[in-house]
Amino acid sequence: MSFAVFLNHWWNLPFLVMLGLCGVFFVLQAIGILGASADSDADVDHAPDVDADAAWHDPLAFLGVGRVPFMVVWVTLFLFAGFSGIFINRVLFVRAEGDYRGWWLILVSLVALLVGLAGVRIFSRLAARLVDVGGRGATAKHELTGKIGVVASPVLDSRFGEIRVRDDRGDELLLHGCLRDGEAPLARGAKVVLVSYDGDKQLFWAAACPEIEEQERRG
Repeated sequence: MSFAVFLNHWWNLPFLVMLGLCGVFFVLQAIGILGASADSDADVDHAPDVDADAAWHDPLAFLGVGRVPFMVVWVTLFLFAGFSGIFINRVLFVRAEGDYRGWWLILVSLVALLVGLAGVRIFSRLAARLVDVGGRGATAKHELTGKIGVVASPVLDSRFGEIRVRDDRGDELLLHGCLRDGEAPLARGAKVVLVSYDGDKQLFWAAACPEIEEQERRG
């Protein structure tokens, strides 16, 4: 029996779906469809900001969630579990001379899941060294409230603007923000303070910070 015919059995379907989803994801990444949505959050987040319940914190942290992008976690899990599931099914199928028992799929799935989790654990630890050197995950937007930044766009007004700021780790971030109605527009290079974050509009409310500029001129 050819390998293609072997794959065409119902007990390979869960693992083929896993690998298929990974394949679709990589194709979309290659043609840039997912890249556009990822770029919209790249100004602030280096990795997903994971808000997990306390009960899930330790298991998620063990797998690297919060230290590396969740994409790394699920893709690695699906790849390792998918390939290992098909491999184990192939071994059982050959040894049983084609007499595959349906209940074997339960055991195969459990073993494949364990292999996938082990792969995620190993790969996320390696990837974390490149993605999140500090090891504390992404900076949550609300944590930036009160930070002093610099206007990066030609102008910052009540409609829109860009602000450059550094987080507690020293990483430079480019944020979207605006001033309150009635405040005078600010030119590029002006110092501002991040007053609050508007989650609905996905931007920061900023205010001029002339005291900082005055101190710098005196210093």
